Amino acid sequence: MQSLALIFFLFGFLVAGVLGTETRLLFFWPGAALLGLAGLLATLKWRLRVVFPPSEGCLAAASLFAGYIAARCFVSPVAGYAREDLYILAGAWVTYMLTVTAASHPRWRTALLAVLLVLVLGNLAMGFIHLSGHWEYHVVPSFMRAATVGRIGGFFANPNHLGAFFTMVLFLTGGFLCFGRGGAALKMCLGFLCVSMMLGVALTASRGALMGLAAGGVIFFLMSLGIVWQTQRQFFWSLASGGLVVALLGGAVLWKVNEEYLKGREMTSPMANDVRLEIWKAALAQHAQSPLIGTGSRMFYEGSIQYRSTELSGSAGEALFAHNEYLQMLADYGWVGLGLLVLVLLTHLWNGVAFLRWFVTHRFLQTGRVLSNNLALCLGALTAVIAMMVHAFFEFQFHVAIPALTAALLLGLLANPGIEATEKRGAKLPSVRLLSKLLLTGASGLLLSGPWLHGRSDYHLARAEIAQVQGVDFERLQHLNAAVDADPSNAEAHYQRGLALLDKLTADQRSPEHPVLKRATVDLEQAVALNRFHYLYALALADAYDAVGRYEEALHQIQHAIALAPLHEESRMALAVHWHRLGDFVQAEQAYLWAGEAPAWNEEGTSRWIDNYRLLLQHAALMRAAPPQP
Repeated sequence: MQSLALIFFLFGFLVAGVLGTETRLLFFWPGAALLGLAGLLATLKWRLRVVFPPSEGCLAAASLFAGYIAARCFVSPVAGYAREDLYILAGAWVTYMLTVTAASHPRWRTALLAVLLVLVLGNLAMGFIHLSGHWEYHVVPSFMRAATVGRIGGFFANPNHLGAFFTMVLFLTGGFLCFGRGGAALKMCLGFLCVSMMLGVALTASRGALMGLAAGGVIFFLMSLGIVWQTQRQFFWSLASGGLVVALLGGAVLWKVNEEYLKGREMTSPMANDVRLEIWKAALAQHAQSPLIGTGSRMFYEGSIQYRSTELSGSAGEALFAHNEYLQMLADYGWVGLGLLVLVLLTHLWNGVAFLRWFVTHRFLQTGRVLSNNLALCLGALTAVIAMMVHAFFEFQFHVAIPALTAALLLGLLANPGIEATEKRGAKLPSVRLLSKLLLTGASGLLLSGPWLHGRSDYHLARAEIAQVQGVDFERLQHLNAAVDADPSNAEAHYQRGLALLDKLTADQRSPEHPVLKRATVDLEQAVALNRFHYLYALALADAYDAVGRYEEALHQIQHAIALAPLHEESRMALAVHWHRLGDFVQAEQAYLWAGEAPAWNEEGTSRWIDNYRLLLQHAALMRAAPPQP
């Protein structure tokens, strides 16, 4: 059963690596189900064969962190947002626990590295497709990647996340290349893949990934030299000089590959004036609302709108993420979440360094061999974690499934790097193993139930979006009905169905007694009840209330939307349209002019305040020209 669990684990990781490459859960569900099945089989086995004992300090820190994040997800104000963090956390916990326990044998760890390299090859192949000019190509039919022309994305929607994935796998592969066992052919292949991943990071043009790559490269070089100094001192100077030359040449190649694009980005968006600086202000403003435990899982979706900086360009889109995992943790989970995250990182890094020290002072003296797969993977995981910590200052890669799962795998390697029980006994902590297994049971159950409870609704919602783009209104409404039926707690499904029903109505049909309008109003009320922080939900409900003559309630929803999005043209313009409908042209004009001063504009091609203001002027002119009523 243990071997079967590991087979499902490897397959689930592979599927998640191909599909779980967005911040939404839509494509993660197949991989989640397979990971849940792997975790369930491991739980049924309960007593897993573990080759090396894991660090109970690492297990304790990881269990505390996972338990807190899960608890915060369950009590967050918007369940739909919280489940995105919750299910990625569940997948990461299954990955972590199986890496620490059942996959502690070197054979299975080699298989994990092989799966990662298969994903690397797949991402490189996708990168070639993007470079050929098909920048929007997506691996799933009928879907398009939100492309950034000139930057490859692989399976990922965001090139920065591909850079993060390549960086983590690169150092793991580099460790195996330098210190792992294997013949010349294997080492040549690994060397080729390392060079390919470095070029891939360069072609993503992710400055954060390049910084992480540079930081990890320095640490990898210094740690490798430290191991050589302790074990093979006669080769130290030749390897140090040769490694330095290779590092300089590699840096020069990476610079030349990306020189023009990076110079262009620096000219148009210099690091000193990067838009992230304004986004970080919004994250800190949200954090100030609840410093200790944060405002809730992924609540920066709304915090980025409510606390938007006035220094941002009016045409800049919504940030949605803090573009800094540490600030996002502060905003969503508070000081408790950030403190536990730091504890997890420090305990695992310390355990990895302890293994390197044990290897050079004990294991090497016994065997006389420096080549070891455990040493290779531990060194690679250490440097990969440091690289991802640096990159996390500039991105939100761990809100995407496969980078989060890869990070969990790296931490699992550090939690159980391969210290033999007869040589070094770690501290025993009561109930840690029981707690971690109970969390594994819960995570597995979540991953297995999620596709049925929420995945079907996500699927129908995506199909409805495609139907809307294609202009097939009947099919759109059918899928929206199926999405609501599959998951009544899906606020977005209620909102989209409410909009679709409103779109069907003509001006003459917008009467208080019309059944379609009543049904649309109920849907929008449900959407607002499920997520009272989304200003567009409130504005849509206000539109429905105006149509049915519930004007006071409509005004209340508009005022609520203005509080949620105080800088946005859309919320201000809704107030103007409300007064316009009621015939109060004085207040309507004031609101239209106020909307014209909004620091955050509506997108080009959508309704703008000036268009509605012109309509108001036309209506006023017609009223003046009309003969007086007797």
